[in-house]
Amino acid sequence: MTSPSFMRPLLALAMGHTIVALDNGLGLTPAMGYNTWNDFRCSPEMNAKAVMALADKMDELGLVKLGYRYLNLDDCWQLEELSDTGELQPDPVAFPEGMKPVVDYVHSRGLLLGLYSCRGWKTCAFRGASSGHEAIHARQFAQWGVDYLKHDSCWASGERSAAFAQYAAMRDALNATGRPILYSLCGWSSWYSPEGAKLGNSWRISADCDEWANVYVAVRTNELLAAYAGPGAFNDPDMLLGSSPNAPAHLTPMQVQSQFSLWAVMAAPLLIGSRLLSMPASDLATYTNDEVIAVSQDALGQQGRVVWSNCPPYVPRDNWWNSPWSMPFDVCCMWTRALATAAAVLFTMAATCRRFAPRCGAYVLLPLGLFCALYIAVLWSFRPRTHECQQVWARPLADGAQAVCFVNFAQAPARVACDANCLGAMGFSKGGTVRVRDLVRRVDVPVTTLGDDALAVDLEGDGDSALWRVLERR
Repeated sequence: MTSPSFMRPLLALAMGHTIVALDNGLGLTPAMGYNTWNDFRCSPEMNAKAVMALADKMDELGLVKLGYRYLNLDDCWQLEELSDTGELQPDPVAFPEGMKPVVDYVHSRGLLLGLYSCRGWKTCAFRGASSGHEAIHARQFAQWGVDYLKHDSCWASGERSAAFAQYAAMRDALNATGRPILYSLCGWSSWYSPEGAKLGNSWRISADCDEWANVYVAVRTNELLAAYAGPGAFNDPDMLLGSSPNAPAHLTPMQVQSQFSLWAVMAAPLLIGSRLLSMPASDLATYTNDEVIAVSQDALGQQGRVVWSNCPPYVPRDNWWNSPWSMPFDVCCMWTRALATAAAVLFTMAATCRRFAPRCGAYVLLPLGLFCALYIAVLWSFRPRTHECQQVWARPLADGAQAVCFVNFAQAPARVACDANCLGAMGFSKGGTVRVRDLVRRVDVPVTTLGDDALAVDLEGDGDSALWRVLERR
């Protein structure tokens, strides 16, 4: 499988790349927890009482014992404006006693609390953000006892140097507080990966996962970035979508399982986005599978790689076309310039027509129609979509085993097999003897000798998968 020419410089840099993680001692394995965004968005129901209820529910469901330690509040916990002294202001209606009592309660339940801010001048929901106020806000987080910061990228420059500088400013501000706060960058672009370990404990690499097509986009993007991940520093393909039918974004139960398995093999953060207070039984069964969690939290901390694929070459979609609804500053600048230019041209044409030929309205309407058609074509072209293909991912584990994930992105059922080259990519040899465990079904697989079709599985269409643990007998 060849790499797209676009990514060759990135891959070349990765050769011999040494991971130098943010020196805060946190996130040696991928973070596990829950995030409020897919569940609450900016609903007034996201308040102090709800956060306490969520903490109780995480404990009640047994999630805390399994390692889901972070309860993260996403956007909309704060007011639209900063205080006169530049501080973030918790919404007094939602959090009448401020954040400290909420944080203390979450800690009392054996959990850690995360908050959200943005490197721009506003958050994605137009709340107060941290641009130019990093030191003040970091001190606030430390004083409240916050343990995790998700730092978004709305209403900020998409230029790499500016983004890196702003994230570095918050990194340094957090470190200066002396409180260990896991730092999660949210920039939605693959170009964060080469610099990510210097800046944070994790970094978003693609658009929000709000449908199965964007899960595919995240997976295909992440297959090019494995060299940059390691203990304390992980690629983040976004949070886990549940199957709650009334949630703003959801998958089918089968796709929920596949996303969870892929995220475990990719050493990605496991942040539940399913509706926690009314979680479907199938989601709970998926997220509490301790055998899959063990893969995610394996001490080696190495991201899995694609060892077999019939998918077409993939080029990441970074910046505005990656998530046009999530990066309004860049989109606004681009389309303002484009629309201003188009308006000037059309105005000139209309004035000319009115002066020399009063009935030449068609000459104005035609360019306008073409412009609108082009705009629609661009949006359609960059619409997230899956390809009719399959992949096999493998992640080396600390005990010498491989976690192997078979996934079918096509609509039709397919048989996915690991051939000799695939086996070789995992360090296995044809004819060797292995022990195989199906981690999702929790049963042993009757495979003893490796042949061309020994590691193979029949999968349903539209996102089915299997996750096996394979250990070669020496």
